[in-house]
Amino acid sequence: MIKDRACRWFVTCSYTGYLPLAPGTWASVLTCIILYLMPSFNHPAVIILLTVCAVFAIERTKGKEADPGYIVIDEMIGMLVATVGRDLTIWNIVKAFILFRAFDILKPYPIKKVERLPGAYGIIADDVLAGIFANMVLSIWAYALS
Repeated sequence: MIKDRACRWFVTCSYTGYLPLAPGTWASVLTCIILYLMPSFNHPAVIILLTVCAVFAIERTKGKEADPGYIVIDEMIGMLVATVGRDLTIWNIVKAFILFRAFDILKPYPIKKVERLPGAYGIIADDVLAGIFANMVLSIWAYALS
């Protein structure tokens, strides 16, 4: 079905989720490239729209798996949250990438806890929270250096 293929394309970030080793990292790298080339993509309305669409698309494609590795739209959303409100210089994007991936991989409290939410909510919530944590660290860093 076309809807199923479109959902699969969306949740895998143009099939980035099928790349070997660390598909979440590849999706985060893709997001960095998109942010650098199209800074207007990093707008709260875009993040909200992507998140709402992701909930429905993930539920349609995930099957019985709790958090399939090929679903990486959550990493894109998390990276967008990590960079929202920031100047999108290469250095700021790199800092956001490193911080976001660290929080997403290490999952300090309460990130690990929200990951247990049911279905698409848990898949997305931990990355949104990792993005929020990364953004907060970037804010503190910018404040401390000013």
